[in-house]
Amino acid sequence: MKRLFLTSLLLMLSFAATFSQKALLDRTAAALKNGGVEAAFTATASRSGQRLGATSGTIYVRQNRFKVVADGLTTWFDGKTQWTLLKGSNEVNVTTPTAAELQQINPYHFVSLYKKGYTATQRNVTFSGVSQPEVTLKAQDASAAIQTMVIVINKVTHLPLSVKVVMKKGTTTEIQLSRVRNNLKFGDALFRFNAADYPKITVNDLR
Repeated sequence: MKRLFLTSLLLMLSFAATFSQKALLDRTAAALKNGGVEAAFTATASRSGQRLGATSGTIYVRQNRFKVVADGLTTWFDGKTQWTLLKGSNEVNVTTPTAAELQQINPYHFVSLYKKGYTATQRNVTFSGVSQPEVTLKAQDASAAIQTMVIVINKVTHLPLSVKVVMKKGTTTEIQLSRVRNNLKFGDALFRFNAADYPKITVNDLR
């Protein structure tokens, strides 16, 4: 089921409304670029109302790079290449993920998608007892792998609190974020698999 999270962040009402929504996401993108971000997360997947599975862990993000440490699974992504290590498998899989796959793993990946191919609407919702802005992005192309993204954003820090992703094939992934820390300093090595740290692991290159 954990592999599901690795394979498996409308017309515009008016120009002013659209500007407001995109401006909010611009601030979110800027906040994510100011150093690294660390957050705890819980992710659940469902299809047609049926829960498919769940996982939780910690994610480390710097711009388009990330590392996820979840239940029995570790994933590294250096901006191009992804390494996935399942506990007990004795092998790490190397792939070049698609944007859709990245969105299901990395709840911050939407910041590289929202400027093109999506229209936005915005409303306020109550999240953990506090009114926060929620932006819904809908794909302009009915064939796009990611059809809808719903992002709840902290109105003070501009960082995401939750991300819901609806895929063309019907799978919905919901990610809740907590204990978010930003402006951290992460080196490039954090986002790459280091074979020296896993001498008994077989590298399976699937690119």
